[in-house]
Amino acid sequence: MERAIELVGVAAGYAGADRPAISGVSFSLGQGELGVLVGPNGAGKTTVLEVILGLLPYQSGSVRVLGEEVREAGTRLRRRLAYLPQDLFFPPDTPYLTRDVVMMGRFGLYRPWRRLPRKERELAQGALAGFGLADKAGWPIGHLSGGQQRKALLARAFAKGAQVLLLDEPFASLDPEAREDLARAVLRLREQGMTVLAVLHEDVLLAQADRAFLVREGRLEELPGVPRRIHDLWEQALPCGG
Repeated sequence: MERAIELVGVAAGYAGADRPAISGVSFSLGQGELGVLVGPNGAGKTTVLEVILGLLPYQSGSVRVLGEEVREAGTRLRRRLAYLPQDLFFPPDTPYLTRDVVMMGRFGLYRPWRRLPRKERELAQGALAGFGLADKAGWPIGHLSGGQQRKALLARAFAKGAQVLLLDEPFASLDPEAREDLARAVLRLREQGMTVLAVLHEDVLLAQADRAFLVREGRLEELPGVPRRIHDLWEQALPCGG
């Protein structure tokens, strides 16, 4: 299986910090796989996503996504990625309709200020329909529930044609029913060939993952099997390595 994401010996940190946020991180994820990053708060999980996105420079090692070295590819590669950051919700007064938010995934393909062609608007509408939100296309995005907002952002990733989807705690602040609904939407993207890497703190989606990685103290270890419950992970925790 061709690798969609590959990190080898990666160290990265934030300006002013005494030590790297992650160190010696190596793992890979094949195209069309669902991988999950689990571990305690502050372990370095979000840092891994930021490095893959090219938002945080890495001091050593190699980061390749879809066959390209991230530090060399720049924004060109980012057009093939989609990212749902932690705690992203739109307030009620957000001045965009749901269909507008989905169409934003196509803006990078056209010159600034150009009106998107009809076929692009139809693509956005079709993406919303695929996620059960066709009747919400004309609603202000801030009037949707939290779960519906996140499904709209998944529809944007689909409309964009992203090949890799990165999710940072996508189920936070959602009720159990909304979590299950969003999980089904993520799995549908995986079935359509998208590679998904998700930071999780909940059990939902965990059992359906192809690969599971435990992050602790800035280090990463692939688990020999995918556990069904987050609680089961702590007995497999990494020893502190500094």
